[in-house]
Amino acid sequence: MFSTSQETENQRHEMNLKSLVFVCVCAMAFTLLIIRLLQLQYFEYENNLKRAEENRIRPVTIKASRGYILDRNGVVLVRNRPSYQVSLRYNNLKTKEMRDSVFNRLLKITYSNGKRLLDSSSLAFSFERGKWQKFRLQRLIEDASPEIVALFEEHSEELPGIEILVESRRDYPFGSHGAHIFGYTSEISETELELPENEHYVMGDRIGKKGLELSYEKEFRGENGSKFVEVNAMGREMGAVEGMPFIEPVSGNALVTTIDWKLQQVAETAIPDGLKGAIVALNPRNGEIYAMVSRPPLDPNIFSLEKRELHKAWASVALDTAKPLTNRAISGVYPPASVFKLITAAAGLEYNVITEHSKYKTCLGGYKFGNRYAKCWNARGHGVLNVVGALRESCDVFFYQLGLDVGNKRISEIGRRFGLGSALGVDIPGERSGLLIDSATYEKWFERRGWKWSSGEILNIAIGQGALLITPLQQAAMAGSIAWGKGLYKPHFLKEIRNPEGEVLRKFAPEKISEGKISDKARDLVLKGMDEVVNSPHGTGRRAIVHGVKVGGKTGSAENPHGDKTHAWFAAVAPLEAPEIAISVVLENAGGGGAMAAPIAQKILDAYFNPEVK
Repeated sequence: MFSTSQETENQRHEMNLKSLVFVCVCAMAFTLLIIRLLQLQYFEYENNLKRAEENRIRPVTIKASRGYILDRNGVVLVRNRPSYQVSLRYNNLKTKEMRDSVFNRLLKITYSNGKRLLDSSSLAFSFERGKWQKFRLQRLIEDASPEIVALFEEHSEELPGIEILVESRRDYPFGSHGAHIFGYTSEISETELELPENEHYVMGDRIGKKGLELSYEKEFRGENGSKFVEVNAMGREMGAVEGMPFIEPVSGNALVTTIDWKLQQVAETAIPDGLKGAIVALNPRNGEIYAMVSRPPLDPNIFSLEKRELHKAWASVALDTAKPLTNRAISGVYPPASVFKLITAAAGLEYNVITEHSKYKTCLGGYKFGNRYAKCWNARGHGVLNVVGALRESCDVFFYQLGLDVGNKRISEIGRRFGLGSALGVDIPGERSGLLIDSATYEKWFERRGWKWSSGEILNIAIGQGALLITPLQQAAMAGSIAWGKGLYKPHFLKEIRNPEGEVLRKFAPEKISEGKISDKARDLVLKGMDEVVNSPHGTGRRAIVHGVKVGGKTGSAENPHGDKTHAWFAAVAPLEAPEIAISVVLENAGGGGAMAAPIAQKILDAYFNPEVK
């Protein structure tokens, strides 16, 4: 009896103990729950509210539009167009199952011909990169067509994390015309992002890479805006959130250039198809560039294509042996040929080595100098000429002898007065300085070959051959400054910077970079020679005549070691007595300057002085 009662008591005590433990555990659990609720709803309320809002509200950057490029008369040369980007926001894919589902669904989207829209390897790379850049959009398709956008919109509910964004891309409405002036834009590289001046850019931004797009990037860029949008559980934007800050983007400034687009169009079509070369037309009074052409052409619109198409186009352009990416007007260097005789003549007259009446040995088709017989371009010879006649008929024999009398040092000194041998500072990248060589530099360059400077080198230099290189831009500036006689001005494209409202923020002030002068007597005789080159019955540049306007010029045919034909040169100024425009034309492997280059200059001059005639 006792043992049974004791056992019952023990069981009751054990049950009470268990109940007590259970109650304590429940009390502790509820206490912890209450503490957690207090923590979430009271102590961490502000923080949790902020996190909830962040899941519902997303800040969005509004990209600023780049400023336009216009010609001097207001013609829009470079503008913007809308571009659709299909992007992945990886942090919206919360689970592995969701990521796998979206990945597989993306691979199933096809064109009408059944071909996959997205490549599996590139898509996998974007997803993998998204793991490390969860809050950065990964672009899957750039510059998507409306048809592709419609495909994604159709499957939007099945593709959380996929967003269609509208961006602005550059549009070059005239295609290849002016391409080497404008340059192009492209996505900023990681190397460029590390530069201090690019601290305001992020990966995916587009930046100027060449030409004016690069030179005036800060003007074109503008200031991005921002807004807050509400998103649903799928990450889709539902609209702007009222009451949240909204910053309007500020478009970039417009660049009004010195280009005369009508003249540029004439120059663009003046070079025959298939020929390589360059044209520059500028105002010698202030350095304004009216037209600049480089051939072969380049279409900058290819740099606004989506990546796959861009890679194909880039490979085609980059591997082209004709080098269409090179702006030959500022980067192409050539022997100046007989156009350089203007400098040799100016040196002889400036240093009183010759006068208007000075004559040299008769030209019988060549000149004997030591063991060398230097030929004249005219094998029949030119007879006896003075400096004006020698310029008119481009007699090599006259200038061989003049070069020996003047010497290379004084010839180079006059050349430098008119901008040769150094970059002129044009406001697009890629300009080369050319070459005016002296005896010390010559011997240093060719030391390994054991070559020594000799007076025989002067024979080549006096007629624009040998160790002598020049760009088409330098050629135009040189001819123009000789004729103008009041200085050499920095060539430039910038005329004005205007804000989005059209207000002028800055104007370019003409910058004299050299006095560019010789004595009036020397200049008058050089101009007389340029006059007769074009307007005399015996002149080599008669195909540049423009009725009603006195044109002066100089032809040249540069020896070319890489082809059967010479490079054709022509430099012109007009009106000769008070020049408004200077032009240089070079055509590679084209033949004589008078026959090939002078007619091109004539077309441009005629369009400038007779714009109403079509």
